[in-house]
Amino acid sequence: MEFTKEAVKKPRGRLYLYLAYWGLYLLFFSIQRFYARSFLLTATGLIEAEVQNSFLNSFLTNLAYLPGVVLVTHFVTDFLLPRYYFRNRFYHFAILLVSTILAYPLLAYLVRAGIVEAYISHHPESYSFYNYFASMLIFVFGLAPLAWFKIASHLKEDFIYHQKLDNDRLNAMLKLKESELKLLRSQLHPHFLFNTLNNLYSLALEKSDKTPDLIIRLGDMLSYIIYDCNSDKVLLSKEIDFLNSFIELQKVRFSSSEIQLEITGDVDNQKIAPMLLHTFIDNSFKHGAARISGDSWINISIDANNGFIDFKVENNTPAGQEMSEETGGIGIENAKKRLQLIYKDRYDLKIHRSESTYSVSLKLQL
Repeated sequence: MEFTKEAVKKPRGRLYLYLAYWGLYLLFFSIQRFYARSFLLTATGLIEAEVQNSFLNSFLTNLAYLPGVVLVTHFVTDFLLPRYYFRNRFYHFAILLVSTILAYPLLAYLVRAGIVEAYISHHPESYSFYNYFASMLIFVFGLAPLAWFKIASHLKEDFIYHQKLDNDRLNAMLKLKESELKLLRSQLHPHFLFNTLNNLYSLALEKSDKTPDLIIRLGDMLSYIIYDCNSDKVLLSKEIDFLNSFIELQKVRFSSSEIQLEITGDVDNQKIAPMLLHTFIDNSFKHGAARISGDSWINISIDANNGFIDFKVENNTPAGQEMSEETGGIGIENAKKRLQLIYKDRYDLKIHRSESTYSVSLKLQL
């Protein structure tokens, strides 16, 4: 354990405050006793008592009572509070606290009979209910500030402890989300790459003259995936450029397909999770144009305004074939998980299937 000046000063400072507190307590009640014994309150005002009482006598009397006050005070603050009050056993705490307050004057009486009257006071007085009540009241005045300080310290420590638990829980959840997002991305990139390579393989078998140009396009797209997609968010304009390249690549393969892409709104100053929209567009090709022997169509629209994006993609499906609930496979499932992790409570995703069409509608707060 490393000791620093601050670590040493802290307990030392508390000790000084503790000693100062009991010093002021002793001084205050010594002055109070001195005036209470030296003067009498009458209808005409204060008059001197017949028996004079010195300040030294009052100071020594209160000094004799002080160890008992300190001892019983610590019994309350160091035993009753931690054992009962801080454990929410309020009923037992209340009974024991009241019993302690009522019993303290008995200890004060023993000090009075054994020390004060034997060695300090030269004019002993008869013991009365006033003396009992005064002893109890003086004890409560000494106990209350330290008890409140103990309770306040406990509440502060309890707050810090629960705040640390909440922070640890939050950090654990964030790390879990980061790990899951990394896993989703690691699944997403190969998923896209394998689909695109399959497209190029088909064109290569056909010995298409467009194959070299498509390889260059693929290189640009892979550059986007490798470098730009490492960030949590990318510019929407870059994402749309990537989608344009992807669609152009697919148009070569599905030359008979009618593909429409409409972009509206402000796409230059917005950011979005990378390759989120691509998943749904890729799915429309995979389960639409790729399965239709005749003419196929895909309509895509992206509208970005005031921090919101309205994305829609719709395609026709093979006639007479029912689309399963798992259409899209790992791509769509990953997209749903990413939406939940990144845009929780800030998106509305609707997927509609019919006998002849498949559509996706996504409204997203960026």
